[in-house]
Amino acid sequence: MFHYVDQPNTMATPKVLILQGPVGPFFKELQRGLSASGFATKRVVFNAADQLFAGGGECFRFIGSPDDWTAWLEAEMRDNRPDYIVVFGARRPVHATARKVAALFGVRVICLEEGYLRSGFITCELGGNNDSSPLCDWKRQQDAPQNTPKPVDMPRKYGALGIWSTIYYLVRDFRSSPDEVALFHRKHEGIGALAVSWAKHMGSRAFARFETFTKLKRLKNELNGQYIVVTLQTPQDSQLQFAARGWSNEKLISDTLGALKHSAAKDAIVFKLHPMDRRVGKTRRFIEKTARQLDLSDRVMVLNYGAIGDVVNHASGMIVINSTSAFSALHHHIPVLVLGDAIYRHENLVTVGTETTTIQTFLASRKVKSVECADAFIETVKAHALLPGDFYYVKGRKVAVDAITKKLEQDLVLSREQEEVV
Repeated sequence: MFHYVDQPNTMATPKVLILQGPVGPFFKELQRGLSASGFATKRVVFNAADQLFAGGGECFRFIGSPDDWTAWLEAEMRDNRPDYIVVFGARRPVHATARKVAALFGVRVICLEEGYLRSGFITCELGGNNDSSPLCDWKRQQDAPQNTPKPVDMPRKYGALGIWSTIYYLVRDFRSSPDEVALFHRKHEGIGALAVSWAKHMGSRAFARFETFTKLKRLKNELNGQYIVVTLQTPQDSQLQFAARGWSNEKLISDTLGALKHSAAKDAIVFKLHPMDRRVGKTRRFIEKTARQLDLSDRVMVLNYGAIGDVVNHASGMIVINSTSAFSALHHHIPVLVLGDAIYRHENLVTVGTETTTIQTFLASRKVKSVECADAFIETVKAHALLPGDFYYVKGRKVAVDAITKKLEQDLVLSREQEEVV
């Protein structure tokens, strides 16, 4: 057991408290990698699925209410304060609490997420991701960042994520105790409903793969430069729950098609469904029904497969709530309308939406913001928010563990040098 150190010194063993990770074994491997590099690590697990992927390092299984979790964290900070807390998903309830408590005790929080740029990158930021990222306050500098990381070569497919997700949520819902349900970051669905839901989803994805080939061909030829992409998000996305400014997938669909009906624009609308949304059938039916009611069926397309880059590359614009797919549009220098809070919500990068009428205005007239600013922003994101790797495939996990470990080591050296100066 390590003791509380009020002012860490260069001889103290650095400590890392690891909370919930991505589905699968990544946090087990991260704990092992950090321990091998000289960090004292402790993992907290919150349910049976976390426990399944915990590994053999020091581990504590927390069971209790949200208030109990706050009290436990405060005691841990007083008695055994870590140098870092590592989380996946800054907005998960247990992690939101951890970030607040950590701020009171001056503990750094390393927030991981899916890569803003994919594939081959993971997001790794100090303090928060997405709408809580330090880059939300980005200002363009004259000098471009140096030595930006390069992505590791990884497949674009979601197969590994789908497998790990199925295992994780089946074990979590089937084996966790009733007392642990209160801290689930996604709703409890029941093992039967979950299994059926995933089976249907994988089936629809298989069918969509063949259907999409013809649609993409049409976008690249007949509709080249004459359609606007509207990217939808998973209903469980924390960015939809906490940073959408009141927007939802359904509201985005309804308001976009309503604006199209009353606009003189001739563009088609292409709705890109999220590959991990298991409610795509319901979403597709809602889109088709709304389009029929507005007599717009011949100007609406729904895509349930394909890389976002292939879709965006030939588009005349993109509308998002706060999806990271906007990075693809920025990369291809396509005009973007953002309606929710996001890391890229900057006036010199995108059109910032403040009300429903903004959609109709965007349909009527849109233009690319500064290309130089977009390129500079993407390079800054690479330099300050991204690391090479992947959370789900073996090759990418090893790269990601090494990159995160190195980043913590570098930050630790820098912070201790700053403490010595003070």
